[in-house]
Amino acid sequence: MKKPAIIFLATFISGVLPSSVSAEMAALDFCVPPQQSPTEVARRWTPVLQYLSEKSGMLLQLKTAKDIPTYQQQVMEGRCDIAYMSPNSYVAANKAGGYRAFAKEKGGKSFSLIVARKGGPIKQLSQLSGQTMAFPSNTAFMATILPLKQLEDEKVAVNIQYVVSIDSVYRSVAKGLFVAGGGEGRTFGALDPEIRDQLAILWQSDDLPPFPFFAHPRVAAANLGKLQKTMIDMGQDADGQTLLRAVNIKALDVADDAEYEKVRRSNFPLEVK
Repeated sequence: MKKPAIIFLATFISGVLPSSVSAEMAALDFCVPPQQSPTEVARRWTPVLQYLSEKSGMLLQLKTAKDIPTYQQQVMEGRCDIAYMSPNSYVAANKAGGYRAFAKEKGGKSFSLIVARKGGPIKQLSQLSGQTMAFPSNTAFMATILPLKQLEDEKVAVNIQYVVSIDSVYRSVAKGLFVAGGGEGRTFGALDPEIRDQLAILWQSDDLPPFPFFAHPRVAAANLGKLQKTMIDMGQDADGQTLLRAVNIKALDVADDAEYEKVRRSNFPLEVK
């Protein structure tokens, strides 16, 4: 079977390692979901990983994928040393490959959204009946599965169009290409204001735990401890705070697997059939 393509994003564009990183040290693949285009993921996350590499002394390589299903598959196959995903995807990765959460946004939460164009004809969910909505993929828990579950509960049948990324959902709704779409809190908060200001939130889910950072069991405990401490310390440093804001995170804190038990018990499907 052909492996899904991984998009490798060079953390060190200049080709020069930070002074604290040994040239002999094995790199850790740090995977970030393609909630924006790969170019935008690189723009936002490369400086974060450069900072973490310099401060921790470990070489971190940024990786993403062409779309969310491919990204989820590479995580489930154990092809990421460190990954960042939605709570539901983390629970699945924990079950499949023994990944363990170790960091999260401090005081953070995650929630699903359904958005429409501000000032447009759609003011409530019932008006979406028979309409075509934009979603990022059939496996996107926060931005597709939960919004569609809410519409199903309210007996609102819609047509589904997938548009690759969550950013693409927002932009296509803002342009009037779709009357509404599914999203989630983190990416909505990270939107350029000129796009976000064109959107109205029709529905917001109850809060879930924040997106966790989690590690594959092969990552040595000592290395993971260094990375965890560096990530948490980042929120106490002015330069680190600036970099975190670019990825819509205020500060980081220790995460524990038990925090995601609520998601584990929810028993939501992993994809839309």
